[in-house]
Amino acid sequence: MATISLIQDAATAVGITAILTNSDAKLQTQLNRITDLAELPIMLVSWDLTTRLEFDDNGFLLNPTTPVTCLLMSKPDSSEKDERETTAESMGDLFTKFIVQLRSDLVQYNRSTTTKMLTNIDYQLVPKHGMGNHSGIIGKFSMKSGLDNC
Repeated sequence: MATISLIQDAATAVGITAILTNSDAKLQTQLNRITDLAELPIMLVSWDLTTRLEFDDNGFLLNPTTPVTCLLMSKPDSSEKDERETTAESMGDLFTKFIVQLRSDLVQYNRSTTTKMLTNIDYQLVPKHGMGNHSGIIGKFSMKSGLDNC
């Protein structure tokens, strides 16, 4: 199954609207346009994901690995510092739920008993982002996805 579909499905399962963005365009412009159209919270993921393929010692193709960076945002009820921080922290909690859901969804594609399907997971709180005063997190993780024809 495709990496993008896996991310979108896990996001939807925990109440996040996941949107693939064009990394060539200004992120702030995209964020303002998208938040007018989409239901919050939203997670922006760049469409230009790079996937690495590797073989094991026996020549079998391992699960492909894709590093992902995302921006998970909502809009605080007010522009007060405490409210922005609370919203950012709640996005951190939601990101954790997303990661747990994504891991659960990925288990079925694991081709090895030792492979971790998600690694290098972290997020940074971003209490104020852009002119729209969005609050949230910048999340990073590496995910292994399934192989369709191997």
